[in-house]
Amino acid sequence: MTGLLEMREKLRTFYGKYELYVTAGLKFVLGLVVFSVINGNIGYMERLNQPAAVLLLSLLCAFFPINAMVVLACGLILLHLFAVSMEACAIGLCLFLLLLFLYGKFAPRNGYSAILTTVLFFFRVPQVMPAAVGMLKGPSAYFSVLCGTVTYYYLRGVQDNLVNFTSTEETEGLAKFTAALKIFTGNKEMYLVLAAFLVTSLTVYLIRRQAISHAWRAAMVVGNVLQLIIFLLGYILLDLTDRILWVFAGILISMAVCLVLEFFLYNLDYSRVERVQFEDDEYYYFVKAVPKVFVAKKEKRVKRITARKRTTVGRRELAEELDIDQDLLD
Repeated sequence: MTGLLEMREKLRTFYGKYELYVTAGLKFVLGLVVFSVINGNIGYMERLNQPAAVLLLSLLCAFFPINAMVVLACGLILLHLFAVSMEACAIGLCLFLLLLFLYGKFAPRNGYSAILTTVLFFFRVPQVMPAAVGMLKGPSAYFSVLCGTVTYYYLRGVQDNLVNFTSTEETEGLAKFTAALKIFTGNKEMYLVLAAFLVTSLTVYLIRRQAISHAWRAAMVVGNVLQLIIFLLGYILLDLTDRILWVFAGILISMAVCLVLEFFLYNLDYSRVERVQFEDDEYYYFVKAVPKVFVAKKEKRVKRITARKRTTVGRRELAEELDIDQDLLD
C-alpha cells in the first residue's frame, strides 16, 4: 500500500509540474480516439475519412479548450451525415443545436463527460460514465451524459436505416425525415439508458455527499448495483437479452474506475477519525474530522566526501622554504 501511495504522490507532483504539457497530450490522444471512432463508424465522406484529417483535428484540439473538441466532433459528424443525405444532416443539425444549448446552459465545463460517453457507447461499456460523473461532478453534469447518449443513438439509428437515407427517389424526402424522427420516437432502449443513467448519477452523488464513513465506496457500490438491476429488468422487458453480457462488463469496469477515482481523490484514513466540539455565542458545533492518507516525503541527505588534505611537509620542501642546506635538517 505504501508503494501505491508513493506512486500517487509522484504522479500528482509530475502533473502539477507539467500540467500544461500533460493536458495537451491527453487532449491530443483523446482527439485521435474520438475522430478515429467517428470516421470508423460513419465515415461516409471519403475526403474526411483519412488519417491526415484525424491527425490535424487532434492537433487542433490539443491547443484549445475541450469544448473545441465537442464542436469539431459535431461538425465532422454533420459532414459525414451530409454525404449520406441532406435530411439526415438537417435532423442532426437541429439535434446538435438543441444538445449544445442544453450543454452550454447546464454543463459547459463537462466536455470530457459528453465526449467519453459517446466513445464508450461505441466500445459498448457506457455504464462507466454515470457513476464516474456522480463521483466527480454535481447533478447538472448529467446533461453532458445525456448529450453523449442521444448523439450515439442518433448515429446508430442512421447506420441501421442507411438504406432508407441513401434512396435517390425524389418522393422519398418525407420518408427520410420520418425515418430520422423515428430514431428518437421509437427507440425505447435509448429512454431506458437515459433513465438508468439519471438514477445512477443522482444516487451516487447523493450518497457520496453524506457525512458517513466510506461514503464514496458506498456510493459506487449502491449506484452500480442499482444501475445493473435497472438494465437487467429493462432489457428483459424489451427482449434485448443479448445486451446483458455487455452490461455486466460495463458494471465491472465502472467499479474499477470508481475505485481508482476514490484512491486518487478521496483516500481517507478512518482509523484516525477525530470528533471536535466547540461553540460560539449562537451555536454548538460538532465536527467529524477524517484525515487523508498520505506518505511523508523522504528527505534526501547528501554526504560529501572530500579528500584529506596533506598536512606533512618533507625535508626538501622545508629546506627550500627556509633557504638552507637540506643536510642541516638531519
